[in-house]
Amino acid sequence: MPESLDQRVQALEARVRELQEEVTALRGEGEKRPQPVETAPPARKPRKPREAKRAAWRDIDFESLIGGRWLNRIGILTLLIAAAFFLRYAFENEWIGPTGRVLIGLVSGLALAGYGEWLAKRKMRYFAEGMTALGAGVVYLSGYAAWDFYALVPQPTAFGFLALVTAAVIGLSVRRDSQRLAALALAGGFLTPALLSTGTDARVVLFSYLALLSASLLALALLRGFRVLAPAALVATAVYFIAWYVEFYEGERLLSTALFGTLFYAIYFALPLARVRRARRLRPTELGVLVLALGFYVLLLQQILYENQRWFLTGAVLTLAAVHLAVSRALGNWSAGEGRRTRQLQSLFAVLAALLATIALPIRLEGDWITLAWTAEAVALAIAGTRLPAIWMRVFSVALFGVVLLMTPAAFGGQRDILFSNLRFLTLAGVAAGLVVAAVYVRSRLKTKVRMEAPVWATGLVVANVVALVAVSTEMWDVVQGLDVDLDLDLAAQVVLSAVWLLWAAALIAAGIRRDAPGVRWQGLALLLVVVGKTFLVDLSFLEQGYRILSFLIVGALLVAVSFLYQRSRRSLGDEGEVGGQ
Repeated sequence: MPESLDQRVQALEARVRELQEEVTALRGEGEKRPQPVETAPPARKPRKPREAKRAAWRDIDFESLIGGRWLNRIGILTLLIAAAFFLRYAFENEWIGPTGRVLIGLVSGLALAGYGEWLAKRKMRYFAEGMTALGAGVVYLSGYAAWDFYALVPQPTAFGFLALVTAAVIGLSVRRDSQRLAALALAGGFLTPALLSTGTDARVVLFSYLALLSASLLALALLRGFRVLAPAALVATAVYFIAWYVEFYEGERLLSTALFGTLFYAIYFALPLARVRRARRLRPTELGVLVLALGFYVLLLQQILYENQRWFLTGAVLTLAAVHLAVSRALGNWSAGEGRRTRQLQSLFAVLAALLATIALPIRLEGDWITLAWTAEAVALAIAGTRLPAIWMRVFSVALFGVVLLMTPAAFGGQRDILFSNLRFLTLAGVAAGLVVAAVYVRSRLKTKVRMEAPVWATGLVVANVVALVAVSTEMWDVVQGLDVDLDLDLAAQVVLSAVWLLWAAALIAAGIRRDAPGVRWQGLALLLVVVGKTFLVDLSFLEQGYRILSFLIVGALLVAVSFLYQRSRRSLGDEGEVGGQ
């Protein structure tokens, strides 16, 4: 019995070892099996296009290609050259008169265009476009020659004919979906007024034609997605408008000039607007058209209205700002819940509206009033950018505050007859107050700030403190300088300046302790150090004995008072032992 049990145990152990070997073998096969499956397809894929291309080259009948296609093209080109030489010889020997020459050009051009159409139907796209462009050019030059060289037709007839050729090429570009033909139509259309110009003021005909041509080309650009048409058409239109303005503009033409300028801007503003409405995005060329058209229009209005019609100019620029703001809001309604790209477009139109509003203020205002107006706008942008929230508004607000600070030194040249009620003090105080309101509102209301935004607004509070101190200090200096007493007023003003700065520093420290604001306290301490430095470096060196004593007395007393204030505040917080140790 024991021997049989031992045999059974040994048999089971042997079976377990066999099973383990089988499992190991299966695992090894499983790990090796996927490898050829994974590596095989990538090895075959790159060969398919090359094999197909080689097969296609093998299938080409070079004899048919040379005999049936290339010889055909060469033969046509040879016949065209022969015909050109024959016509030149006939013209030089006067076998054909002016009318015949024009008719030959028209027939030849139409034949080339017809041949291009025949090629297009056979899917020979590039060759067909070349033939069509050549034919259109021949017809175009024939019509021009009929008016300028041979005087066979009057100028209006030639103008209408060339406009008709341009319209036909536009139609072909639409039908064939060809941007090259559209560019040809643009070139021919904008060359027509220059070629047929008589040197007289024909602004109604010229601008009406340019407006119709621009609208047609921009509609083509929108429908077919042709990118080159809009910027090229805008530049050509601006060149014509500037050339006419330099040559013919006078004051009595103001109304018609403003109306045509508005019409052109409406046309070129419509393309980006329609594009945004359809696709919720703008290409770089369309964005450039939007900005350049706006800049050209504002410059035109400034040129014709600034001298005598400033209120109208201000109203026009503010109206433009309102239009862009309305588009920004409409974008939000059109694309509620759509994506980041639409929000960027919404911000773009709002930024343009803010820029226009900023431009409008200096048109009617002057000097320090511009500074105050821009300060108010910066505050409004900061508040609006916090409530929406919109980061671009807050960035624009910071930038506008920067411009305002650069303009504040100009306030020192203004009138200051009434102390604390003059424009200089009001400007400096207004800038300081605006910075405080904007910074405090953003810091208190905005929960999520962009990186580095909090330090920027904190710096704004420091700058506001400095500007306010400068405003008060200059007024106090003028108070002392205006005294009618038998004293050295410059020395007395130095003592008063030290006292004002000390009181200001003490107020900052007290406010910082009361509100537990370390930043405010540090500003007060920094100003105290400035006053101490001024006392020992300036007052000690330049003040007379009496003023020197008074200066040191005031500084010492206020320093002791500030120290006592710190001690008291620490004790109220239960830190008496720490203060004593310090």
